[in-house]
Amino acid sequence: MKTAPFKILAGVAFAALSLLAGCTEENSSTSAAPVKISLGDKTLTMEFAITSSEQRKGLMGREGIADDHGMLFVYKEPQRMSYWMKNVDFPIDIGFFTADGVLREVYPMYPQDTLARKSIRDDMLYALETRHSWYSDNKIRPGAQLDLEAVRKAIANR
Repeated sequence: MKTAPFKILAGVAFAALSLLAGCTEENSSTSAAPVKISLGDKTLTMEFAITSSEQRKGLMGREGIADDHGMLFVYKEPQRMSYWMKNVDFPIDIGFFTADGVLREVYPMYPQDTLARKSIRDDMLYALETRHSWYSDNKIRPGAQLDLEAVRKAIANR
């Protein structure tokens, strides 16, 4: 009987730590299962960067990005986008989208470039990073539509 209070306290402590761990930004990370989402007439397997922690990390520390894969950055408010390539050792392309899911701008980005690439427009809500030349290789140009319904469902299922 003397061990029962200890077991109860240990159980409560474990449950509290589990809840705290589940509430951190780090745990709502891009480790969630990637989702297939269309952009124009192509489909990419996308990871999501939604929290500020996920967005700060982006593709840092990876060896590359597979063909037909991407990382979609989702923001709460439209804004002028600004990205750099610190701690990223491979080239990528980045596309910026307005709230209606329309691709407006595409730029190449180069390994370890710490100069910020800024969007021209200040009403961007999404940014999609892909392997270098993915947009041009797939003939995805400004005006292409991102499947926002699939994006909303993927975010809701995180």
